[in-house]
Amino acid sequence: MESLRIKLVLLTLLFIPFAGKSQYTEIEVKNIISQASEQELVIECSRLLQENFFHFADLITDKLLEMNPESANYKYRKGYIELEMRHNYERAIELFSTSTGNIDKNYDMYSVKEGAVPADIFYHLARAYHLNEDFENAIKNYDLFIEKSDKRSELLPEAENRKIQCGVAQKLMASPKDVDVANLGDSINTEYADFSSNISLDGRALYYTSRRPWENGESNGFRDPMLNHYPEDIYQAQLDENNAWHNPSRMSMCKPNLNEATVSVSIDERRVYTYNDKSGLGDIYYSDYLNGQFSPILPVKIDKVNTEERWETHYTVSADGNSIFFVSDREGGYGKRDIYYMEKINGEWSEAKNMGGNINSVWDEDAPFMGLDNNVLYFSSTDSTSMGEFDIFMAVRDENNIWSNPVNLGYPVNSVGDDLFYTHTADGQKAYLTSFRKGGKGEKDIYRIDMNSEVKNIAFLNGEIIHAQGKEIPEDSYIVISCLNCDNTEKRTLTPRIRDGVFLSKLEKCKEYELSYFYNENTQNPYTETFSTNCDLAYEEINKRVLLDDDKQVIIPFFEYTLEGIVADRKTGEVIPGANVYIYGLNIKDSLETLVADSEGAFTSDLLDRKSFGYALNFGVDVSAEGYLNGSFKIETSLGADSVIRLTYLLDKKEIGTDLGPFMIYYNFDKYDIREDAKVELDKVVKVMNENPEVKIELGSHTDCRGSSSYNLRLSKKRAKSAASYISSRISNPSRISSKGYGESKLINDCNCRSKCSKEAHQENRRTEFIIVP
Repeated sequence: MESLRIKLVLLTLLFIPFAGKSQYTEIEVKNIISQASEQELVIECSRLLQENFFHFADLITDKLLEMNPESANYKYRKGYIELEMRHNYERAIELFSTSTGNIDKNYDMYSVKEGAVPADIFYHLARAYHLNEDFENAIKNYDLFIEKSDKRSELLPEAENRKIQCGVAQKLMASPKDVDVANLGDSINTEYADFSSNISLDGRALYYTSRRPWENGESNGFRDPMLNHYPEDIYQAQLDENNAWHNPSRMSMCKPNLNEATVSVSIDERRVYTYNDKSGLGDIYYSDYLNGQFSPILPVKIDKVNTEERWETHYTVSADGNSIFFVSDREGGYGKRDIYYMEKINGEWSEAKNMGGNINSVWDEDAPFMGLDNNVLYFSSTDSTSMGEFDIFMAVRDENNIWSNPVNLGYPVNSVGDDLFYTHTADGQKAYLTSFRKGGKGEKDIYRIDMNSEVKNIAFLNGEIIHAQGKEIPEDSYIVISCLNCDNTEKRTLTPRIRDGVFLSKLEKCKEYELSYFYNENTQNPYTETFSTNCDLAYEEINKRVLLDDDKQVIIPFFEYTLEGIVADRKTGEVIPGANVYIYGLNIKDSLETLVADSEGAFTSDLLDRKSFGYALNFGVDVSAEGYLNGSFKIETSLGADSVIRLTYLLDKKEIGTDLGPFMIYYNFDKYDIREDAKVELDKVVKVMNENPEVKIELGSHTDCRGSSSYNLRLSKKRAKSAASYISSRISNPSRISSKGYGESKLINDCNCRSKCSKEAHQENRRTEFIIVP
């Protein structure tokens, strides 16, 4: 068979002019389809399938089915492509099921005369049933394959393993775990592959890989010729205030012609580890955030992680930074891909060691993840305790550094398809994974798991440096943490996330810690604080917040905020002792506090006790004092870099001749209708009069000197009447307001008729005044 295959491949080179090329373009393949004979198409389709060029093989298979739609051989090919390339299990089952009647152990895939199919069809049909959760038919067809196949077939061990996995799936699906699994939806997942997600410890940022095209079309020319996929790129999304993922953005280190895939992300999110196939096999790379952007990717520099001749697919660093777990198919392993680890001892990394037969199997292991506790390892495996394909497992390390037997996380965390790239938040409540499962949006999708349980025996520091000026945190700001009574009292440096200043760290329980905050390396006397972790709580989150001031180049503790105010006479500036201050909520007018100004006209409120930086103030304030008009004010601001919020409230005396203003009621030239800007001012008058129901006013309207004095007098009367009518319809006891027109008799500037004045000067004279009258 092998010699025949070699001869036919040589024959192919004679038939097809571009068959010797390592890569084809879609145009070239379509061109040969339009010209080649059926025999030539069969040969080229067979070669492409054996080299896993499914997309091009699919184009040729469609042409072959046009030529001979009843060919079991061609339907077998099409079913295999539907299964491997599109994961269209139903269509694959349909195609396979109509092609199993003629099995030939001497099947010749290169012959146009071949009308039969190999026994392998039962394996592929079984797998399609398996992935479609039809376990009875899956087991039946695995058995048929085992019975009818060549006993030297490389698929035999696969079939026997998958048959066992069907039983595992039936058992686990009959007893589902108490977890909720949800597709992340359109905000993250697309019609393309979205996978390999990494959730930040606080659950606010998600890093993941996507094969979506670039918006500008720049990646269109670099599709994978095997599956017609776009290149892999790394994206980042953040949770908004409504806890929804929004605006995923492609990271700056990505290139349109290369595959860059997320592998893991450092706690401070300043280093992203990636998988990249620059070497041709695939190795682990990283990109650091430097000078405002992520750097071009570089291979991991730790010796014995990457190898020139083998495939390294995944890499993660423990929360304490002292352990590395990575995946490789290097020689000496237990199976295909194995998990290896390295430990930092006295600042140096140890040799890479296989995690052993308790973790690794004769099958594939991938995607290790270590949570905060540093004792529970999550990973994916295709061994016989999986439901099918990759499942997620966990193993626990005991006090003797021995790993337990891995435990399948069960259904619905796992499915019959691939389930990989499990990561979770610090408290273990939210986990994220990549899955091929029914109901997805694209080839791979990212899912969230609500675990309904917390991790145990964990203490966690969740701190935040807030920029007083609202900017990004400087790259060279950092925190030094030390445990004062741990076995290891060595100081560690924490760096905050640039975008939001959050800094995170694992802590030991029942210990004392010291934190020192450095604006940069030149900080001489950093703000330092101490705290202790609880001895008894199963999970404890320590929250710390500090303030960074760029102007002073310091990091300081949060302020204790104070609200202070003074009530004074508007005209004289003299303070008003005994004034009443009533503070209430603007959104819902709940009484918050009632205060009385002291002998200095001052008051102090405790409303800001326990309020922190960024808190939004949205209060209303009513101020009253004997002999003064009541005043109504608003406090609408956010707590910032000033620890004291100082307010000054000016009141007008309630006496004859006092002008309630200034209220700027302006009119267009030669007009008396109320402008929109004038309505805003008139509404303020309405408010004052409703707050002071005993006050009477005269509304006096004035014009500029343009036009005759008699005309201006008539115009001012119309203006006064118009404004008074607006107010009277909106106040209690409308008779309290009267109107009077003064024409040009009381100009407030030197803009008389003998002067040359600007439009603005004339505008000032066209005004309305509000005078208290008996």
